[in-house]
Amino acid sequence: MNPRRRLARNLLSEVRAYGYTLSIWGGGALLLTRFGTPTASEVFAYVGGAVVAFAFLAFLTFGEFTVEPNVTTEIRATSFFHVVATVGNLLVSYLLTFVLHGLVAFLVVGVQTTFTYNVLLLPEEYVAHVMSRSVR
Repeated sequence: MNPRRRLARNLLSEVRAYGYTLSIWGGGALLLTRFGTPTASEVFAYVGGAVVAFAFLAFLTFGEFTVEPNVTTEIRATSFFHVVATVGNLLVSYLLTFVLHGLVAFLVVGVQTTFTYNVLLLPEEYVAHVMSRSVR
């Protein structure tokens, strides 16, 4: 086994989840910084918001909730870090903490974290696709 090839495979399979993890934890940290320790209902609102946004995006994409997509995955190294999706998402979360308060803030930031991160991946991956074609 080639360790470098294995590491490359590991990194490529983890990249989307890593960027999303940074976004969801970062959004939660911004809420904690602004509002302090959340109540149980605020935690459920944050997580529930993220789940609702994920379900909404899945429904928009697949037209139903019980589909197994036959999608081939092609990840390009140029879209490796998802800087736009992660940083853009955190900026939106940060700004929302000044407009919203309490339970509503946790719910809306939870929704927007999942929604915005996934939507911002689209132009980021398009640019990566264009860049990779120009290199060939």
